[in-house]
Amino acid sequence: MPQYKTLDYTIDTKALTITSISGDSLNIRPKTCQLLIVLLEKQGSVVSKGELLEKVWNDTVVDEQVIFQSIKELRKIFSGIEAIKTLPKQGYIWLPDVVMHESSKPQSSSVRRVTFKPFPILLLLIVVVVTSLGFILSDNTHIPQTEDAIPVKGSVIVLPTENHIIGNDHSWVRLGMMDQLIQRLPSTEQAGVLRTDYVLQVLERAGAPFSQLDASHIPSIFNVSGADLIVATKLSGSPFDYQLSYTLYRRKSQQKGVLFNKDSQALIDELASMLAVQLGNRLPLTAIQYQSDFTDEMLGVAIDLRLEGKFEQATPLLTSIVESNPNNLTAQRLLIETYLAINNTEKAKEHLLQAMPIANELDNDNELIRLKYFNGIYLFITGQYLLANQSVEEGLAIARANNDWLFQAHLTELKATFAMRTEKLALAEKLFHEARGYHQILKCPLGETQSWIFLSELAALQEEPEKQIIALDNAFDIAIQRNLTNKLSEIEIIKNSLK
Repeated sequence: MPQYKTLDYTIDTKALTITSISGDSLNIRPKTCQLLIVLLEKQGSVVSKGELLEKVWNDTVVDEQVIFQSIKELRKIFSGIEAIKTLPKQGYIWLPDVVMHESSKPQSSSVRRVTFKPFPILLLLIVVVVTSLGFILSDNTHIPQTEDAIPVKGSVIVLPTENHIIGNDHSWVRLGMMDQLIQRLPSTEQAGVLRTDYVLQVLERAGAPFSQLDASHIPSIFNVSGADLIVATKLSGSPFDYQLSYTLYRRKSQQKGVLFNKDSQALIDELASMLAVQLGNRLPLTAIQYQSDFTDEMLGVAIDLRLEGKFEQATPLLTSIVESNPNNLTAQRLLIETYLAINNTEKAKEHLLQAMPIANELDNDNELIRLKYFNGIYLFITGQYLLANQSVEEGLAIARANNDWLFQAHLTELKATFAMRTEKLALAEKLFHEARGYHQILKCPLGETQSWIFLSELAALQEEPEKQIIALDNAFDIAIQRNLTNKLSEIEIIKNSLK
């Protein structure tokens, strides 16, 4: 009996099994495996629903719903890659390359390549980007024995620092030290360090407090964020005799330690250097001069108010911070975001024109990426479409150079929105899948869920109800697994509107 190989998996047509390149057997229903085999046999060609029903369910009377269910299961198995393309009213195509060999003969004498049709160039590039960025090369000469020795793959969350030093001189520690450590850590091709204000959003979704966090909150933070590493710190001691306790949480283990130094920033450097190794960066970290916007305690208060939905109370605080210190780019950006949300484009423009030159002058790529994103939104809603696209492309270039996976996703989603406006729906679909790939690198369930919701909205415009239902089902599955209650409500509303 023949065996097929595709995407680093082996499909046994007799045993009806799928085995990964590492030898793990995947869970798959026999009928779903039979359907997969039919698609593999005709790789690159359209297989109609009628043919699938005839070849897979010839022993029973069923309707087309069984096909939809099996296709959904296969897309989960091969998630992250557009392996199966749906052609409305025609059928399905298996896109990736396939190799077949007879299991009873030596592989070297029986291998043949199944004829396939060329991929569209852009689709191929997206598949390469999504798969290569999310893949860690294995080194057979060194096999880590513990989870702590395995480089981080996914997102990294640094929690607010627990401050045990009395006095107003250290009121900045909770968010300021957290932000300084985040600035110090390098994002890599496999791991992304989440920015401070985004971490606070994660804590809100997890139902965790912004202060007095403890170990009981860690599982819910892992669940809603998809993080691979969570860093908790506590500063104690006294001025010029500091000690920084830390706990590094992985999903199945934790590592604790304590550092001592008379200089709080030296403690940050020491912890950052240790964490950089876990992120796969073996090079020594270069010295930097910290410029943390979060040392302004008022900014922390403003962010707390925004997360509680109290925008009217947060806006004057942010305005006050910016007026006293225009270089506080986080406050500038949050103010711009607020003005765009309430459709005050003139105020948004005013602060964009002020903030972007400052970000360039300070060489602050992290904030410049975000400002380019919001500038793109401002230009788009004011009808300046060419300039909007230019701003997004500039932001993407900086994000790629800095391995900022989160904003590569957001900026790509914005490009997809632009494509939808000009009715380039096929391009929009590819861009949304590309953005979903960036979210997968971070293992961010919220981002991936939102990508599927975007794809469901796009499918509605394409008048492809089957594709819309598949996208909503994928979004629902992630949301239910990760307890994303707000997204579950949103998905249910969309589903109910289809009935």
